[in-house]
Amino acid sequence: MRSLLTSLLLLMLFCSCEKNDVEPTPAIDVTGAWQLSQQLSMPDTVWQDIASGDSAYYVFGANGQFVFEAKSYHLTGTYTVIPSGDKIKLIVTGKDSVSQYLLVEKLNDTSIRIDDWLIGVNRQQTSRKFILINK
Repeated sequence: MRSLLTSLLLLMLFCSCEKNDVEPTPAIDVTGAWQLSQQLSMPDTVWQDIASGDSAYYVFGANGQFVFEAKSYHLTGTYTVIPSGDKIKLIVTGKDSVSQYLLVEKLNDTSIRIDDWLIGVNRQQTSRKFILINK
């Protein structure tokens, strides 16, 4: 009788446990098309507008695919989102290229700020402001 009770108790304990593989939802949704509108090169403190001919675009798909398009540079690949408080970290991996690490901060409903995640790797930090052009 004691072993039956012990077995039932263990069975109830085992059945009450569940694995939670749900990742937290990021605070920022980067899905959509984003156009570069301004940049801030440190140690400057004033955002500089981007000429329309020099602008660049990020397109982040809901499927983890991205496209980066600039005047003389085109890159496609995948991205991974890592929640990080009120910001998110992106690992952007282009086809036949090394991974880039981006820190994304939501400025308002239609603009985001993108900084290098590994600032120490670069000698000069540049922040870039992108505006949402298509969701």
